[in-house]
This record gives sequence, structure tokens and C-alpha cells, in this order.
Amino acid sequence: MPFIAILLDLLAAGAYFLQLNHQTETFLLIGLIFQGIVTLILCFMTITYKGKRYAAIQPRLFIRYVSICYAIIIYSFIINAVFLFLYVLNFLDINPLVFPK
Repeated sequence: MPFIAILLDLLAAGAYFLQLNHQTETFLLIGLIFQGIVTLILCFMTITYKGKRYAAIQPRLFIRYVSICYAIIIYSFIINAVFLFLYVLNFLDINPLVFPK
């Protein structure tokens, strides 16, 4: 699953660079929809992950360290969710931070 999360990140990065070079309204809408789909897939992967979620060694009391594989999925989901939020702001012309014109 972490490999799939990395592949989804690479696909999302490719879609971002495609939109950066072709800033039309249709490309931005298609990119927004694609980013939403990627974020939903990563959310589903985060919830249904069946592997080891926590590290074997927990050096501190009351703090749980996640495993590296689960951390890759979590960070991928968080970063893509932030980018989805920025895509929405850009699409609604509130803040053109992602795609400056």
C-alpha cells in the first residue's frame, strides 16, 4: 500500500505540472476532480490499512510512533488534502497560490 500511495503522489504531481503548463478552465476543473479522487483513495487507504500501524519499539510512555509504511500513507493523504484545499481556493478565484496567473 505505501507503494500505491507513492504512485498516486507521482500521478498527482504529474497532473499538477500539466495544469501548470495549460491553465485553462477545463484543465483546472479536471485537475480539481482528479485531486479529489486521489485524496478520497488515500483516505480510504488510510482507514483500511491492514498492515502494522505502530512501531515495535515505543520509547516514551503515552506516545505511539507509527510505522514507516503507515506514515507514508498518512503523510501522502495529508499533503494531497492540503493541495485539494488549495485547488478549490484557486478554482473559486479566492487565492491563486497554486497556479499564479
